[in-house]
Amino acid sequence: MSNDPSRSSDAALRDLDLRVPPFPRTLPRVLELLHEPGFTDPQDLTEIVQHDPAATARLLKQINSAYYGLRRSITDVGRAIRMMGTTTAAGSVVSLGMLRMDELADGPVEACFQRFIRHSEATGFLASSLLGPLSPDGNSRVPSSESDVTQGKGFAEGLLHDFGKLVLFYNYPEKAAALYEEKRFADHLEEPDDRKMERFIFGCDHCQAGAYAALELNFPQTLVDVIRHHHSPRPESSDASPRVLRAIRAANLAAKAMGTPLAGVCPSEEPISWETCADQPVWCHWTSDPEADGPPSDLMDRLRAKKETVLLFTDFFVGTSDTEEPDLPFGEPLAA
Repeated sequence: MSNDPSRSSDAALRDLDLRVPPFPRTLPRVLELLHEPGFTDPQDLTEIVQHDPAATARLLKQINSAYYGLRRSITDVGRAIRMMGTTTAAGSVVSLGMLRMDELADGPVEACFQRFIRHSEATGFLASSLLGPLSPDGNSRVPSSESDVTQGKGFAEGLLHDFGKLVLFYNYPEKAAALYEEKRFADHLEEPDDRKMERFIFGCDHCQAGAYAALELNFPQTLVDVIRHHHSPRPESSDASPRVLRAIRAANLAAKAMGTPLAGVCPSEEPISWETCADQPVWCHWTSDPEADGPPSDLMDRLRAKKETVLLFTDFFVGTSDTEEPDLPFGEPLAA
C-alpha cells in the first residue's frame, strides 16, 4: 500500500488491521442526511433520533441549556430539532457519538481525546464560516447569525476531518498517548512529518485509519474522501469538493492559531502565530489579488475576533454530556 493516503484505494484501506470504534447505528444515517442536497427537513432527522434515547436526551438537554436561554422547557425532540436547526442538531448527534467513547475519556489518551473533540468542533465551525460568511464566493449564503453558521456546508466535514485520530486512540491508546501527549518519540525520531511518524508507529496514518473506519461504518463517500484527503493539496481521485477541502485546511490552521485549547491532539509548546498561519498557501484562495502574498488582512482579523465565539461554541458541545450540565457562562444564544 502506498504511504500517500491520496493514492490509497478503498480495497487497500480495507486491508488495514484496525478495530472500528463502536458508534450508534444512527450515526451513518444522520451523516447520510447531512450530505443529501437540500437537507432541510427536520422530520427526517426526528424519525432517526427518536429511536436513540441517548441522542434524544442530549438534544433536549441542549435546547433547554443556558445557551438558548428559553423561558419554557422543551420536551419534544422534534420541536427541539426545528428550533436548533437540522444541521446543528445533526452535528450534535455526531458529536455525541464521539463523546460516548467512555473508555477513551478515562484511559491514557484522556487529555488527547478532550483536545481532539474541541479541535474538531472548532474546525467544523470555522470551515462552515469560511464557506459561508467569510467565503470569497459572492454567491455563498450568509447566515443570519454566528450560531447559524453550522447550517452551512462544511460543518460535518470539519467536525470529522481528524476522525482517524479517534480510531488510532481506540486501537493503540498507549502508543497514541506516548506519541501525542508525552512526545516520547521526539528524541528518537527526527521526522517533522506527523503522518510519517504515525505510519512508523501505528502502521498507518490518521488519514488512512479514518478513511478505513468511515468505509466500514458506511459513511457517505464524499465524507470518506474528506477524511482521507484533508492533508492532500491535490488529491488525484476524490468525490470531495476541492473548495471544502481548502476550507478545512484553512480552518484547521486557524483553530491552531487560536491557542492551545483549540490546537488539537498534539499542540506545540508555542501555538502557531497568526502571521505563520497567514503565510500558508491555502489562503491564496481567499483573495482576488493575484499578486497578494497572503489572505486579506481583514479576513485574518475577523477570524481572530471569532476566538471567544469558537471557545463558547466548543464549550456548548463538549460541556453538554449525558451526565453533566453544560458549562456555559452566559444565558443568551449567540448573536451576530
